[in-house]
Parts: sequence; structure tokens; C-alpha cells
Amino acid sequence: MAALHISLFGGFEARLASGAALSLKSRKTQALVAYLALSPGQPRSREELVALLWGDRGEEQARSSLRQALSELRKALGEAANSLLTADRESVSLAAEALVVDVSAFEQSIDDGTPTALEEAAELYRGDLLDGIGVHDPAFEDWLRGERQRLNERACEALSRLLDLKAAGEPEQAIATGRRLLALDPLREATHRALMRLYAQKGERALALKQYQACCDVLAAELGVAPEPETEALAEEIRGGGAGAAVRAAPEPAPAGEPRPISDGPSIAVLPFTNLSGDPEQDYFALGITQDIITELARFGSLRVVAQVSTFELGDRARDPQSAGQVLGVRRLVTGNLRKAGNRVRVSVQLVDCETGTHEWAERYDRELVDIFAIQDEVVHAIVTTLGGRIAAADTDRALRMRPEELAAYDYVLRGFYYFDLYDRESIEKGHRLAEQAVAAAPTYARAHALLAWFNATRSWFEPDNASHLDRAREYGSEAVKLDPSDGQCWQFLASIHLYRREFDQAERCNQQAQALNPNDLRVVAAGAEVLAYLGRWEEALEALRQFEALEPLPPNWHWEVLGLIHFNLGRYSEAAETITRMSALNYWNHARLAACYGHLGNFEKAQEHLKAYMAEAPDASIQGYALSENYFKNPEDLEPWLEGLRKAGLPE
Repeated sequence: MAALHISLFGGFEARLASGAALSLKSRKTQALVAYLALSPGQPRSREELVALLWGDRGEEQARSSLRQALSELRKALGEAANSLLTADRESVSLAAEALVVDVSAFEQSIDDGTPTALEEAAELYRGDLLDGIGVHDPAFEDWLRGERQRLNERACEALSRLLDLKAAGEPEQAIATGRRLLALDPLREATHRALMRLYAQKGERALALKQYQACCDVLAAELGVAPEPETEALAEEIRGGGAGAAVRAAPEPAPAGEPRPISDGPSIAVLPFTNLSGDPEQDYFALGITQDIITELARFGSLRVVAQVSTFELGDRARDPQSAGQVLGVRRLVTGNLRKAGNRVRVSVQLVDCETGTHEWAERYDRELVDIFAIQDEVVHAIVTTLGGRIAAADTDRALRMRPEELAAYDYVLRGFYYFDLYDRESIEKGHRLAEQAVAAAPTYARAHALLAWFNATRSWFEPDNASHLDRAREYGSEAVKLDPSDGQCWQFLASIHLYRREFDQAERCNQQAQALNPNDLRVVAAGAEVLAYLGRWEEALEALRQFEALEPLPPNWHWEVLGLIHFNLGRYSEAAETITRMSALNYWNHARLAACYGHLGNFEKAQEHLKAYMAEAPDASIQGYALSENYFKNPEDLEPWLEGLRKAGLPE
């Protein structure tokens, strides 16, 4: 029996098994419960939760806020806390078997796809996700905006399928469904036409024409355009006494072909985007977007992308994600559509898990249509950069949940990247072991060699035998690009290793190669910012990180270190200190950087505090030693502000 029933559509409501309301006064505690409830049974790291809900606070204050929220939740749950809530030093989760969540039931009903299940989904969707729950933290608001958009698209999907199913034999219910669909998306011209036909078939021409006028009004107000020719022709037919064509029921999926084996690594197919404009001339735009997404996704070295010819021949089997995934031998599908009206275009895209049929991500892009090819490039870039991160994140979550005996080389690498992003001493040691296991499991896997190269390089910062670690790092990095010279991430890791060895020309060449191979890979873009920074190209580095932040609401720990470095060398010492303290875990050299920041700011109490923390792990530290060990700058003058800040903080010469 479920211990907690949670309703998230239209607000937040939670009730215990007894029927009593779960009393949570804090909006952030409600948001925390909602976030955990949407991935029940899946541990969420404390770093992730802190960054999501308290990203505007210092590390200690943010962690304290999380502890307070968990304390409030435990108190509200009472005896049920033991069976529902798991919170240790690393992560927090809610037990899946003890929860009933309306969002999960909603998505399951849509995936079931039967008329009854679709009706249940429509009933469950009572409004926007967490409507009225304002948290005012940018990371949470970004996440919430994306989830609301995704779930709105799914609700429209359910209602659209219901409309098709009911139009033939249940006109009154079909009309009610169509009205509700338009309440969610009033610009769906095909739905306006469906209602016009339904009214006309009932002999209610006045209502049909009133629906036409409503369509004209909303298109004029929102898009500044007239209805499509098909809509105008239908209105003329109704005025002349015609009943309009019957709304066609959705065709049944054709039987799936012979299943193909699915590869161990990530695999994806991009189905042809649908032109909803009613204008056949726009088919080329839909085709162009589909082709470009396939081409750009193919740049990701670790991702197997099905060729266009296979997806274009899939036919009606594309309606069933599980069938399509079996036929094409892929784990995920990208589906989408576009609607062009006047000088505006709307492109909707979804990422679908073929195994479960669930939508992992959805987004909508609205653009003014000035230069068709420029808009196509812009939308494709936005879609592909986001898809790369979403696929990696979903696969990492899966790998973290797997038992050790189930892991393949790709899963070891995914776990390694997880610790790569945590970026502290303990995580680097764990990641190094995983990278070694990946290389042992698949000696020709380039990405495994690249990751092992990076972990060897970072171990050099903690251990005395610095040179030998960097030598091994270069060997593994060079082997990675030999094994797969088309993988941008391999080149990016090698660029960083050359940087740490102060081989600046090689670092710059490898960085350029990585960016040229895949400018859509956010990890390449962000890691490349560090190389650009140490080469002295500060503004370029800052722009690269801003591009990364725009598409990654929860940046990894190392991101704040690099951003702090850039702010410091641009003379923004206060911003640098604030940025570095956003790290979920500070390494000892970060304390030295903070000491330099506060030295320049004249806050000698803070400067001394961080200087002591730095010297606790580097007791023989000095200005001269820091200049030797931390100097990855191509231009010697870029090191001077750091040394000056440390002198002001009190570091001996």
C-alpha cells in the first residue's frame, strides 16, 4: 500500500496513507519533494539538489538549507519517513514502491495508448506542473519550465489521439476533447478544422463558422497571419452547405519488422519531421531539419546514428516507439514537427525512450522566419546541443543504477564521467579506477583511454610524482585520438593534457580540432573554455562558458573553477570569489585562489582563512612554489595578479 499520494498537476498536494495532508510550509521543501517524486527510487546527489534549489547561496549555507528541508519533510512524514525517505551523506531519494504520483500515472496512461488510458491521462492533467509554486531559483525555474513544456506536449498528444479515436463515433465527446486541446494550444489549426467538421456533420453550421472565426482571431492576435488555405477552403464548403470531410481515425501501426540487435552504447534514429503547416511547399523545411539533425548528431563519436534512408522507410511503424526501436535497432528516437504561419515558424521536438515509450525530453522553438536557412541552422544547433547532453545524462543515470556485474565498458565510462564532474579528490580516485576498468574491458575503446588520460593528469595535482602521471596521461590521450580520430572529446582531453604540460601550441591545435569535429558537444565547448583561458583568450573563454550555461542548468563542479579563473583574470575579483564558492567541493588549490581574491578585495580575514586551508595540504607553499606548480598560463603576465593577491593574503615568498 502506498504511503504517500502526490499530486503535482495544478499545484502541490500530498497526502499520507491515512488521508491526512502532508503539511509542508516551505515552498522549497515542496519543490524538493516534487523533484524527487518525479524520479522515484533514484538517488539524487546532495550536490545536485543544492545546485537546483539553493544555487544562489554559499556552499555551507546551501547544504544547511537542504538539511533543514529534509528535517521538515521527516517531521511531516512522521512514522512513514522510515519507509519513504532515504538520505545519506551523498544522496537523497523517495521509495518508488511507497509512492503514487499523478505525473507518473499520467505518462503511463499515455504510453498504454488505449482509449480508456488516454481518457485517464486527460483527467489527470489538471493544470501546469507545480502551478503557483514559485521558488525563484534560476536552475529550478529552468528545470520546471522544461518539464512543464514536456508535459504540456504529452497532454496535447493524448488529447489529439483521443480526438482521432472519438471523431468517428462519439462526436459530442470528440468536440469536448477538441475544445480542451485548444485550451492547451490555441494555435493548433488542425484542431480548429476538426471542430469545424464535427459541428458541420451535426448540422450546426453556425457553430462551425464561429469556430472558424475563433481560429482567425487567435492566429491574427498571436502570429499576425491568416488561416491556412485548407482552413479557408473548409469554411467556404461549410458556408455552401457542405458537411466537410470526416476526421480520419489514426491508422493502426503496421506490424514491426524483424527486430535488429541493439548496441550496448547509445544509439538513436531521427524520424522525419512532420509538416503541420498545410502547405506542401514547406515539406522541404521539415526535410532539411531532419537531415541536418542526423548529420550533426553523427558528429558525436560515441553515438550510433541510423542513416536517413532507414528512418524514412519506416512508415506507420514510426507511431509506436517500441516497434520503431526494434526495427531500427536503437534505444532512442527523435521525433518532431513544424508549423509555419506567415513569417513565423514553430518547431517542436521530442526525445523518446524506445524501451519504455516515455518522453525523456521535449522542447518547442518559436522563431521569426527571416532567413530560412539561418533559422534552420539555429534551430538544429539548439536541438542537437541539448540532445547530446540529455542522452548522456539519461545513460549516466541508468549506469549508476546498474549492478557491478552488469557493467560494460561504456557503463564504466559513464560512471567515470559522473565522478569527473564531481571533481574532488575522492571522486577523482574513484573515476580513475572506473576508467582503468573500462580500458581493461575494451582496450580499443577510445573514450575510455581519453578519460583515463584525464584522471592521470588530475592525480598529478594531488600526488608528488607529478611528471610520471602527466607522461602517462599524454600516452593514454595520444592513444585515444589514434583509436578514434573523429571523436571531439578525445581531442579535447588531449588538449587539456598538453595544457597541463605547458605545451601550449599542441594544446591550441588539439582544442581547435575538437571544436571543428563537434561544435555541438557541450562538454567540448566547456572544457575548451579552460584551454582558451590559459592561452589568454579570456573573453572567448567566457563566451564559451555562457553558451554552456545556457543549455546546462546544473553545471558540473569544475565549471565554477574555470569561470572563477576567468573572472579573476578579467579583474573581477568579487565575482571570482563568489563563483569559486559555488563549487560543491573545494580542492586545496581553490582555497589559494580564494585567498588571492580576498587579498585583492582587502578582506584579509577571509584571505587568511583560505590561506590556512590551502597550507594545511601544502605546508611548504610559497609564492615561488605556487608560481611553479600552478602556472598553466601561456602569457607570464597572466600569473602576476594571482601572485600579487597571494602576497596580500600573506603567503611567504
